[in-house]
Amino acid sequence: MINYRNFLLLILISVTVYLSGCTVVKPIDRERLADPNMIFDENPIEQGIQNHYLYIREGSQGADGAKSGGCGCG
Repeated sequence: MINYRNFLLLILISVTVYLSGCTVVKPIDRERLADPNMIFDENPIEQGIQNHYLYIREGSQGADGAKSGGCGCG
């Protein structure tokens, strides 16, 4: 059985660890975080082509803002 003091200590540590991940990014640091080197896709045009083929093949449209059906006509 866990005693009350150890339980509170565990809760305190958990909350501290949880809240330490939350931070406010200063506007001057946002520029560095928005650097093109931070983009996951090395070639966004290639990714767009792959998505287009996937949409046509699957007959579906993703939530990327394009307005067309799965027929590939739009």
